[in-house]
Amino acid sequence: MNLITFNPEQELDSFFDTDRFFGFPRANLGHPTVLPKVNVIEKDEAFHIEAETPGMTVKDVSIEFHAGVLTLKGHREQNSETEKTDYSIREFSNQSFERSFRLSDQIDSEKVTARMDQGILKITLPKKEQAKPKKIEIKLES
Repeated sequence: MNLITFNPEQELDSFFDTDRFFGFPRANLGHPTVLPKVNVIEKDEAFHIEAETPGMTVKDVSIEFHAGVLTLKGHREQNSETEKTDYSIREFSNQSFERSFRLSDQIDSEKVTARMDQGILKITLPKKEQAKPKKIEIKLES
């Protein structure tokens, strides 16, 4: 019996991969590179970024904020004691990613925080005081 696998999500990802059109570099071409899916949320007091990092720990991920660019990097080694020839299917592998976001000068870089919660990297980017919306009270003239 031959086992043939088809992953429609992977096929669609490669079809809609616009990075190659815009010349964005891929990190660690020797290893599979996966760009983590992210959510970016803006609130009055801060921006929040959530990135999928399944199977990674705090030691596998690094975050840098420099010159208005937030860079997320991750690398996970897949250690397995089973010989490579014993696999019928092997989809787990070494994974690396690097993803950058250009941020405005509204961010207070001294107060940026990050935490991991069940495979989700959560980054809070507080806004500077002058960037927060100011409510102006309307007075009634008599």
